[in-house]
Amino acid sequence: MRDLLRFIPLPAVLAVTQAFAADLRPVYIGDEVVVTAVRSRQPLRVETDPRAPRQPVPAADGAGLLKSIPGFSVARKGGESGDPVLRGLGGSRLAIQADGAFLYGGCGGRMDPPTAYLFPDAWDKVTVVKGPQSVTMGAPLIAGAVDFERRTAPFDEAGARLSGGLMAGSGDRNEVYADAAFGARYGYLRVLGTRNHGGDYRDGAGRKVHSSYRRESQTLIAGFTPDSATLIELTVDKSRGQAAYADRGMDGSRFDREAWSLKAERRNLADWLTAVRLNIGHSNVDHVMDNYTLRPWTPAAKRAAMNPVREVDTGKAAAELQLGDLSLTVGVDTLRDRHEWIRNRVSQSDQASDNTGVFAEGRLPLGDSGTLVSGLRRDLTRTTYDSTPQSAAGRVRDYELESGFARYEHRSGAWTGYAGFGQAMRAPDYWEDGIAARQHPEKLRQLDIGALYQAKDVKASLSAFAGRIDNYILRQTGVGYRNVNAWHHGLEADISWEFLPSWTATGTLAWVHADNLSDRRPLAQTTPLQGTLGVGYDNGAWSAGALWRLAARQDRIASGQGGIVGLDNGETAGFGILSLNAGWQIDRHNKLTAGVDNVFNRVYAEAVSKGGVPIPGYESTGKVNEPGRTLWVKWQGTW
Repeated sequence: MRDLLRFIPLPAVLAVTQAFAADLRPVYIGDEVVVTAVRSRQPLRVETDPRAPRQPVPAADGAGLLKSIPGFSVARKGGESGDPVLRGLGGSRLAIQADGAFLYGGCGGRMDPPTAYLFPDAWDKVTVVKGPQSVTMGAPLIAGAVDFERRTAPFDEAGARLSGGLMAGSGDRNEVYADAAFGARYGYLRVLGTRNHGGDYRDGAGRKVHSSYRRESQTLIAGFTPDSATLIELTVDKSRGQAAYADRGMDGSRFDREAWSLKAERRNLADWLTAVRLNIGHSNVDHVMDNYTLRPWTPAAKRAAMNPVREVDTGKAAAELQLGDLSLTVGVDTLRDRHEWIRNRVSQSDQASDNTGVFAEGRLPLGDSGTLVSGLRRDLTRTTYDSTPQSAAGRVRDYELESGFARYEHRSGAWTGYAGFGQAMRAPDYWEDGIAARQHPEKLRQLDIGALYQAKDVKASLSAFAGRIDNYILRQTGVGYRNVNAWHHGLEADISWEFLPSWTATGTLAWVHADNLSDRRPLAQTTPLQGTLGVGYDNGAWSAGALWRLAARQDRIASGQGGIVGLDNGETAGFGILSLNAGWQIDRHNKLTAGVDNVFNRVYAEAVSKGGVPIPGYESTGKVNEPGRTLWVKWQGTW
């Protein structure tokens, strides 16, 4: 497999771009020139184009992309590889998938969260489900789930499609991506390549932050389409990278991932059988962390390194049924997760986990305007601790997890109202259950209500949630991990109003309040009230806009408590950050956008930001501050 992966170099992708660009069929690029807020178009579900230019600066990894969606925050520890948090919940409470398969990092300290291996420009669509309102995306939907998808359109006749982009910005940031697809009636070949780089950025006070990074990825997709109802697709991925961190004593000197997946689907088999789908995949992460590759000032006597490796095998089989008015999806999925440490060139397994789940999810119309959406899921998880820590050698733990939800949706003109109740269960993950006393699985029971409004000039949504988490797995300094009971509630809102031709005003709001019921104190790592206000002009050729991002002070903290994503390390001041953008649709093929973030060069940090550590040559701060004034420009072309 390694030999196969080596033949997808990025220069070859760019050469293909130049050779075929002149002969390809023109298509329009997109409706929104710069995305400043992502709207909900379905209850508790958000879909977005990961390639669309964004304000603030276009994302360097999957976490940066999610930050533009109301309810998300990112725990910053450097220039990229931040950890996404939804509704104040992160880590394994937020299921991250790539083409429907779970993705994990290797580091025991979340140096490489799953989104660190996801380069937005290499994907076609991102889907977010908030809360326990689906059973088809795995078991641990405590916060929700995110799926990065690739969707290659089939070819009706011989031809080619091509797109690419270049981006440059402050802090020595530069990015490039290319995407070329060639095909005919019976199949296609698609090649994608990305490369991104960033130097140390500076915060609003001009202080340099240890935050440089370098990443690249290559993807080969081969599809077979013998008829309009059949698809067989093989995907091969390779990515390489490294990243410096301001929040810890080591950096990620190697982030290597190699993966493959095979997808097969057959549609329209019978009136009652809409589709049958099968997905299998394998992912291998080889991660090296050390304190000298990106920190050359470290004395030889104090140099140290670690090399965790993680292999994940996934499988999923599902059938879509149409039983009268009932649309039903039934299926089974499997997950095999192996984590190892390589010490002195010897591999030593420390944890293995196997999960098998069965699920059924359906939609049933109720009258002319109502719909009932519901699902059930059951998972069996077995975790084995092989050799480390020694006290856990050979220990086996089994978990039975039951999840489900029911949601009623009612449509009336431009309005859609909904109310749903869901339960999700999550077994302790690799980070939480390796050396501690046995943790009980988390169980969330949550009520979600809301409404969407979709009219010609105004589009808006409002959602509210309230839930109790039994056996919440809490991390505490000096204690480790333990179970507590917790409660959280909050709301999210977004609106887009075209108040004049070509002029649009936008706004978003996200708020969550959470309590640790067992300790009678706030639940740690909860994000404060935050939102955005924006105005934009776009006449199809020229565009301009302004975005004001606001966050309230967070003084509801529990110092020394949190989770694997981070611990509360003090109160956080509120902030307001202004960003500006402009764009030019040069022609049917080319688009140019530019912007400046943090116009007034404010010094600020997110409430869930990691704490800074002393690093020679850098000024230490209590939290890892966000970048100061940042300029960027991006070109995109599609043929």
